[in-house]
Amino acid sequence: MVVDQSRFIRQHFLYPLVVLAIVSAVILIFGLDVRIADYFYGLQGYSWAWKNAWLTDRILHRGGRALSIFLAASVLISFFLSYIMQRLKNFRQQLLYLFLSVTGSTLLVVFLKMLLAVSCPWEFDRYGGRLVYANIVQQLHLRNGGGCFPAGHASAGYAWVALYFFGLFFQSRLRWLGLLGALTSGFIFGFAQQLRGAHFISHDLWALAICWFFSLGLYLIFSGSFSKPFYHPNAVLPLVKIKSGWF
Repeated sequence: MVVDQSRFIRQHFLYPLVVLAIVSAVILIFGLDVRIADYFYGLQGYSWAWKNAWLTDRILHRGGRALSIFLAASVLISFFLSYIMQRLKNFRQQLLYLFLSVTGSTLLVVFLKMLLAVSCPWEFDRYGGRLVYANIVQQLHLRNGGGCFPAGHASAGYAWVALYFFGLFFQSRLRWLGLLGALTSGFIFGFAQQLRGAHFISHDLWALAICWFFSLGLYLIFSGSFSKPFYHPNAVLPLVKIKSGWF
């Protein structure tokens, strides 16, 4: 079943874009970046006591990063194995999509972090640093801080929103489980970094947005949707034929 492309655009691009704009405006207008950071800073005795804590640093920061790298490597290995394993053959193109989407969105976030030079909370004087606090818009103009925007570590979780589109190739209902897992892990990673003083909430929001839109764009390329009509989420995409029982 083929529908006009406006429906797909509304559901996967326009609606998320509107939500991004509204939430960004709310954060900026009500100063939620600094309000939340102030609360976490005060909760720790007006210091970043959890910056080097075992849970937030070793487990959620270093461990979370290692887990995401391991999963991406597993996807890449599965892609290569698809050339010798019949069971994986029908997933080859989609495995390539998943690997490129996860690594590509993560690398894009890393590139933007270096390019934009936005400060971390712990760099500001109100949190024990040396810089006078400036909101995100002012920081994008000043560009005199470290590479902290968008949130790199949160993107290690949010990059896996690509699992939603991976499932969409097969019309699998498990795509919603993949999306939930990505949002949950990204939130946990981002929350841990906020507790450490490494990021504001807006940094995490934009990390999610970049991962989502990158995954969407790559999905459209792989599905041929730039040159064909868009497909209804309940339709069967012509990319792959799989045996029943996989999902």
